[in-house]
Amino acid sequence: MKLREALDTYMFDNVGQFGGIAESLGYQTEYRDGYFRFRKDGEELSMSVSEIREKAGAKYDESLRDQSKERVSALFNKERANDPKYVAELEKEGISIKRWENLKGHDKDGFTVIDHRLKVCYTGQSLYEYAYKQGNILDGKGTKLEKGIMSDLMEIHGKPGKLRLNDDGISVFYRKEALVIPDKVLGKKLGKKEKEQLLAGDIVPITVNKKDILLQVDRDLNSVILRTNQEIKIPDIIGQTSEYGGYKLTKADKYLLANGHALENKLLHSPEGYFIADIQLTDDRKGVMIQNIQSITPGKAQELIKAMTPKLEAHAANIEAAKEQKHEEGRNMEAEFKEAVGKHDFEKIGKLKEEGYKPSEEFIKGIGKEHGLDERQTHEVIQLFGTKPEEQGEHERQAARLLDAAQTDNFHVIQEIQKEGYRLTQQDLTRMRETGVQANTLIAVQKIFGMEGSTKTLGDVKLASTPKPDNSKEMARPIASTINRAFNDL
Repeated sequence: MKLREALDTYMFDNVGQFGGIAESLGYQTEYRDGYFRFRKDGEELSMSVSEIREKAGAKYDESLRDQSKERVSALFNKERANDPKYVAELEKEGISIKRWENLKGHDKDGFTVIDHRLKVCYTGQSLYEYAYKQGNILDGKGTKLEKGIMSDLMEIHGKPGKLRLNDDGISVFYRKEALVIPDKVLGKKLGKKEKEQLLAGDIVPITVNKKDILLQVDRDLNSVILRTNQEIKIPDIIGQTSEYGGYKLTKADKYLLANGHALENKLLHSPEGYFIADIQLTDDRKGVMIQNIQSITPGKAQELIKAMTPKLEAHAANIEAAKEQKHEEGRNMEAEFKEAVGKHDFEKIGKLKEEGYKPSEEFIKGIGKEHGLDERQTHEVIQLFGTKPEEQGEHERQAARLLDAAQTDNFHVIQEIQKEGYRLTQQDLTRMRETGVQANTLIAVQKIFGMEGSTKTLGDVKLASTPKPDNSKEMARPIASTINRAFNDL
């Protein structure tokens, strides 16, 4: 192409970029007294700086530039941008890279991209910005990140790390030398139970600004990361319609779903009526599967709703009680107990017991020894708190540990106990119910111990007591298709 034709047909922003176009077309350039002289194969051409400036920006078309950036992003490898052999390979695709040494006085090199097929040029920085917003990592293969999905471990600027595309572009997560579980995430303090679950590799929901978010340790990165909705999509409510408020997921439900378990026998509603079904995440954990669908009559559904309402109210009351207990714990009752033991103030010790404080037997013995309680006094304090002075058998110790873990929703400890070979008994479940352990947690405990399906979850209403209509299978099929449509975008 002749340079005069290029001056009229190429899109460029300044004199320097036009000089790059001339060089990429094989012209030698000389500047003197406000004029450029271009030579190639006997051809000589003179252009003034003002003439070139008049053409700069005259053919502005951002959509054409974006079209070019998309094409170049699919071919460009930023790690090889300084390799002359690679630059020659790009020339075969009609792409020239003009590198500028110490651009604008900076030590860092810059470059201009010239796309001869579309006759546009632009800065390397604008190519990078476009590619990163599109999720293209510029690896020479056209690899694009899926929005919200963490990439595999790769080398980034000479260090191991991962990338994730978000609304603002690509975020970089570098590997840390050692795993540290933070005390706070997004201003939310992590409790001991949550830290243990994270260390075990579990996906842990925490509430921040009245919204549950999911955390997990990324072993490749040695750090705690936030799982996005694109990676694990768990709704707050399932089966909500104008007639029915739907099933509202608890934190225990979200924990179970995120970690591969199913929620069984949940009451849901669709435009075609009420039904009971199991809920589980899809294999890619980006949606919800509704399985084992059983349609029920509106009357039976209202019975179930009525049966569940007192339990929901009790659960809300338990939450308030837990908040109150947390407030009480803010008093540092352990420090008060130590002070009372030091003063031999048994009246204060008794009051702490009434307020719900319960130290372990080992702790009582240690504090008693530290503050000079004799054996009789230590024994009295142990009896006061209902702690057995004799050693418990291993099974009783594990049973007590399991009950405590169930009461505090400490699923990490529950899984630990199961892995240690403990066998869950009906007596364990009875104790949990009697001490106020919630139904969702009971289900989780049974699932962890492989006793799934042994307990109904919708109160004591037995669906089998209602004769099933002959056309139940026919009813289940259209409902199933309706539900698949209804929850397709969850």
